[in-house]
Amino acid sequence: MAHNHAEKELFYPDGTIMYQGGVKKNDFGHDIYDGKGILFDQDGERLFEGEFVNHMKQGNGIMYLKGQLIYQGEFIQNKKQGHGILYKDGSIHYEGHFRNDLMDGYGILYYEEDLIAPYRALREQYPHLNQPQYEGDFVHGMKKGKGKQYYPNGFLQYEGDFIWHHMQGAGKLYYPTESPTAEELSIGVTALRYDGYFFEDMKHGKGKIYSRQGVLEAEGQFKEDAMTGQGVLYYGNGQASYIGELVHGKKHGRGDFYNEEGKIIYSGEFIDDERLRITPEIEQEIEKLQMQLDSLVGLPNAKKELHNLINFIKIQSLRVDHGLTSFPITYHLVFSGNPGTGKTTVARIIGHIYKHLGVLSSGHFVETDRAGLVAGYVGQTALKVQEVVHKAKGGVLFIDEAYSLINDKQDAFGKEAIDSLLKAMEDLRDDLVIIVAGYTELMEEFLQSNPGFKSRFNHFVQFDNFTTQELYEIFAMLCHTNDYQYGESFAHHMKRQLDQIPIESIPNFSNGRYIRNLFEKLVTIQSNRLIQQASITKEQLMTFEEHDILLGMAENLFDNTF
Repeated sequence: MAHNHAEKELFYPDGTIMYQGGVKKNDFGHDIYDGKGILFDQDGERLFEGEFVNHMKQGNGIMYLKGQLIYQGEFIQNKKQGHGILYKDGSIHYEGHFRNDLMDGYGILYYEEDLIAPYRALREQYPHLNQPQYEGDFVHGMKKGKGKQYYPNGFLQYEGDFIWHHMQGAGKLYYPTESPTAEELSIGVTALRYDGYFFEDMKHGKGKIYSRQGVLEAEGQFKEDAMTGQGVLYYGNGQASYIGELVHGKKHGRGDFYNEEGKIIYSGEFIDDERLRITPEIEQEIEKLQMQLDSLVGLPNAKKELHNLINFIKIQSLRVDHGLTSFPITYHLVFSGNPGTGKTTVARIIGHIYKHLGVLSSGHFVETDRAGLVAGYVGQTALKVQEVVHKAKGGVLFIDEAYSLINDKQDAFGKEAIDSLLKAMEDLRDDLVIIVAGYTELMEEFLQSNPGFKSRFNHFVQFDNFTTQELYEIFAMLCHTNDYQYGESFAHHMKRQLDQIPIESIPNFSNGRYIRNLFEKLVTIQSNRLIQQASITKEQLMTFEEHDILLGMAENLFDNTF
């Protein structure tokens, strides 16, 4: 059926004008807006002026709210769609593409008047500074995609990726514009400050920081606007000054410090931007540990070698204080000698000393052997080694009977374990100390057969068998520690029996373990004697009698325990 167009005025029930313009009748004979027209609110103020099709805004039009212009542009089916301009307080707020009533597609967002008012003169003097707040992509009414954001004075602030109104993704941030140079004024861009990744308007991810003069100052990992994680700091001449861990932009954790000529000055721990120094407090801790070491019975070689190492590290630290290079050495050690000679005890003390000297970050102790490193089938061994090394990172990894890692030339698993260990020593050379231990001859053979290992160990510590006098001292110490005592006659028998042990001719003599076993057997003999008594005093609980050692001798206790 034909629709007749007519110009018409339509009214609200109270007689106020509602619409004037093109209308047509629909199938039910009602008037609907069609063609050009003006829509009014009940106060007689314009709401819309433009084109209608079938009672819907379609084509070009202008929207008002309480008499104020709010939008001018294209409509499809009552919604802002296509190109248009949004107004706020009479000024242009946005100009660009719309879809489904929202800013969507390429567009330009403008600053509010009062924000740019202080820069009016500047913007007029330098027309290229007459910039909006943002120009770029929008999705669903928000900045999303590629775009540029400007400071209120018109200088470029950021260009790069946006997600839901935030700087997010890859982008470049420019210096603030308090006092731009003549050159910066002429181009409208200050120096590049940061080039990298962002998350919710903050520097986050990998990035680089530049000085106002365009010199690279730092690069690495950023988190919540500050450098945190691995990074590199530079001198003005482009030479790295620091490579290592950072927290909130400060040197913190493991790192290497260089002088301007590129020589490494210090490698070790940093705390809050300062390298770990041997303060009086730390000196005290080291002295305590040295006393602990010195109080161990025997071990002259181990004590000497460790005192040498400590003195070496302290002097290197003083050299650094004077800007001299510190000589890098490997801190890995080979402990050779029979079992029970104190290798594990010394290794634990070393971990703590290395921590205080800044060689290791935590100084904890992880002990392992072949079973802990070698798996039953190829491919698994490397994973096993990685797991152990990960546990030991920052501390001492003590590998007992290290020579058992290679049983023979055909031992593919052992070879895989050694290759994985060598890789770990390379990757974590700044924060892992490996101590390999075992019988002297076997350790020598083992190192000869592994050039890779041999080159990384240059500190050899020989743990000699204890003398019979030292064995007696260890026994006396065990008694003291465990609240046992004995008289002259017991001591006389003990010394005589120990003196008769042919220590050097016993293969793999077990030293301290021998004495511990002896002590435990004597405690058992004493317990069996005491349990027969009706009542037992504290004094008796603590005392070894001559009878106990005579019974031990009768049972060949001193020969059976090697």
